[in-house]
Amino acid sequence: INSGEASQHYSFPARDLINRTRIIGSRIDRGAFESPQDDLNGFIVSTTADNGNNSSPTPGSLRAAIRAGNAAGTPYKVSFALSDCPLVININTALPDISGDVTIDGRTQNGWSPNSSYGAFDANLCLVLNGSGANVPWAFHVPSSASNAHLTVKGMVLTGFTDAAIKLEGGHDHHVLGNQIGAIAFTAASDKGVYVGGNASGSYIGGFDDPSAVNLIAGTNTAGIYLENAAGGSVVANNVIGFQPDGVSAAGNGIGIYLFNSPANYISYNYIGNSDNAGVQLSGASSQLNTLQDNVIGVNAQGLPAGNATAGVALSFGARQNTIGAPLTGGYGTNIIVSNGGPGVWVTPSGGAGNRVLSGYFDANNGLSIDLDAAGPSANPTSPGSSGPNLRQAYPVLTHAIRSTNPTAVSIYGTLSASLANTLYRIDFYRDNDCGRHGRGVDGNAIGRINVSTSGNGVAAFEATFA
Repeated sequence: INSGEASQHYSFPARDLINRTRIIGSRIDRGAFESPQDDLNGFIVSTTADNGNNSSPTPGSLRAAIRAGNAAGTPYKVSFALSDCPLVININTALPDISGDVTIDGRTQNGWSPNSSYGAFDANLCLVLNGSGANVPWAFHVPSSASNAHLTVKGMVLTGFTDAAIKLEGGHDHHVLGNQIGAIAFTAASDKGVYVGGNASGSYIGGFDDPSAVNLIAGTNTAGIYLENAAGGSVVANNVIGFQPDGVSAAGNGIGIYLFNSPANYISYNYIGNSDNAGVQLSGASSQLNTLQDNVIGVNAQGLPAGNATAGVALSFGARQNTIGAPLTGGYGTNIIVSNGGPGVWVTPSGGAGNRVLSGYFDANNGLSIDLDAAGPSANPTSPGSSGPNLRQAYPVLTHAIRSTNPTAVSIYGTLSASLANTLYRIDFYRDNDCGRHGRGVDGNAIGRINVSTSGNGVAAFEATFA
């Protein structure tokens, strides 16, 4: 009991054999069952009053709880036992920075109930922390100096903070689960929802296989989720970004998810829509080896348009070697990228090399499904590129197709030229009912793929047959 891993990684089930939530206590129980035994020391918040004094906080307040948690020296849980639901705690000065192993669990307040599905947010959250836009930078902050800090925030509503509702700059293995950040009527917007930067590593925002872990992040000025940590390695999964709790009405962020010089993050199963800019933007040469799979970008859970104002996904300022969709040798991981105001995926003129966009589903974007370099169709180069976005890789040219009826199939023929010599390339094929205004297709389903090897002249003729 309480002797396994300190965090529940995405490859493990979120519930035990009899459907109890993991983790209860400081660590996962080793076995098929999660005991209700909670070994965490703790503090019960009993008042919404807050005197704004971190040295001598109001007894029984959230401010006093965080101060006690930092001093505990052991894993520490902040619970709530307040009289009503919902309740507002107005924060007029910053709460103490988190320097210990602290869990702030809004789910403990009587009246809380979990979110029950994906793509919308029907949780009943009782506790609202309101910065009121009164120059309070954040609700919860882990400073870069807190190298051993571990913060978990569950079941809270956060709004009105001038920097980020949750700002993680130090420590490791942070968890943000089942919260609503923004989209609160008659409150000020936060500048950012969740920010991960500085020395922080290994954060989990959302979760897998458990709808109660879904976060709703909406209405922020700069970005719903902003990853800027050099260590990278965050998981952002199953969040509803840019929507009201119904999952249909718009509550857009500046950018849905923004990665700036942050590597090796995993972005999966999120609904991202209504952004004032791109749905997801990767920027900076250190934004590399990131994976975006199984996201729904520009459409809501009911299949209605919820386009982001520019590209569904944009890569800029040297972002490189990222995977958007399937891995190189697979066909899974399709992102649905629909109804955006620009291209589906855009490797902009400042983008880096080696970005793979594979096996996506594209529909009704105001631009090419996959756009390289300047917006709109670009002419094929006459020789292999040595610089620029994806080295300005040439696109394959289809020459003709032959349809057979017994059995029903189509054979497609074409040529890839102006590419690197003696190099293996993967070519994805898509089917669409409309060539689009550019004559190149703007919609379509991926129907298959082949690998081809170029000659010494950087040319490969190919043939592919699909039933």
